[in-house]
Amino acid sequence: MSERHGLGTRTRNKVRVTALLASTVALAAVLSACSSSGSTPSAGGSPNGDKPETSDITVTFGTNTASTAPLWLAADEGIFAKHGLNVKVVEATSTVGATAVVGGGSQFFLGEAASAFAAVAQGRPIQIIGMLQDFNNQKFYVRPEITDPSQLKGKSIAISANGDSTDLSVRSALEHFGLSASDVTLLATGGSSNRIASLISGKVAGTVLSEPTATKAGQQGMKLLYDMTVQPFPSGGITISKDFGDKNPNTVLAFMESIEEGLKFLTDPANKDECLKVIAKYQATKVDDPAVLAGYNQYSGSVLAKDPYPNQQAGDNMVNAFKSLDPKLYGSLSTAKVYNPKFGDELRSSGFLQNLWGSALTASPSASASS
Repeated sequence: MSERHGLGTRTRNKVRVTALLASTVALAAVLSACSSSGSTPSAGGSPNGDKPETSDITVTFGTNTASTAPLWLAADEGIFAKHGLNVKVVEATSTVGATAVVGGGSQFFLGEAASAFAAVAQGRPIQIIGMLQDFNNQKFYVRPEITDPSQLKGKSIAISANGDSTDLSVRSALEHFGLSASDVTLLATGGSSNRIASLISGKVAGTVLSEPTATKAGQQGMKLLYDMTVQPFPSGGITISKDFGDKNPNTVLAFMESIEEGLKFLTDPANKDECLKVIAKYQATKVDDPAVLAGYNQYSGSVLAKDPYPNQQAGDNMVNAFKSLDPKLYGSLSTAKVYNPKFGDELRSSGFLQNLWGSALTASPSASASS
């Protein structure tokens, strides 16, 4: 298949990953200038009983949707400080954020899992230690004049970038429709704001969108053709470098515990007003923005995993998608090479998750799918 259909060649993918790694140098300079959460670590260290090996850490996140709210709340509500961590929170593109953990520009990346899978395929020593979203978070929207998937043939579909989660999700959707990437033209137009603009203007016939942008598409008269949120797929992961995890296991556990407590804060209805304020702050909008409430309603429910143990089925689905993208480049990729379940095992065996969630833990998609 030709490049205009979005199929990256082995060489082009290598160049793209190399460029992303180079971008981490610029990111490191940005990180040093960014503000921290403003919390002072408590002297007692992490509630897991072991003091973090290092307290000052930087976390990058790849999306400003409410799926990142557990991180924002952990920072703004003093949860990280409770666990002995002083955390700097920085937004970065998913591809740059994931590879930044290799060079030490950040210690954790919270966001799109696809970039971590791609980096591991290139031999980068990073690993996913937990999943906050082990189901696809995309919805396939089309122009209102599209009444049947077959009408997509010969038309353009917007993705964010070649080989990222939007690309993989579009390919999965096309397969669901009985089509393939060769039936359409995949256009890399950038982030969600660019993709929805291309859809509304008619530049493309369809695209995949996550909340809150998906809601905006519907409000603009675009048509939901396929809700992909029931598909096991690693949408949001916690990525670290192997070296950092080996040397700082207590820090990693303290971080994961903090994220889970941030999620618990998000899911408590009593905290709704505070959650809306924090979400609006990080999305640089007003609390009464309908998108803020839509994001809160979606992610304060059961979408995010109460048990962050990496989901095997979701990982296998992503590996298969990568192999269909480029069999040579991703032929040796496996879920086992990307996932490190050690910390998920520790959260389970220590009783932390059970104590935090109680009976609600059994309702977690991740808990049932990964056991």
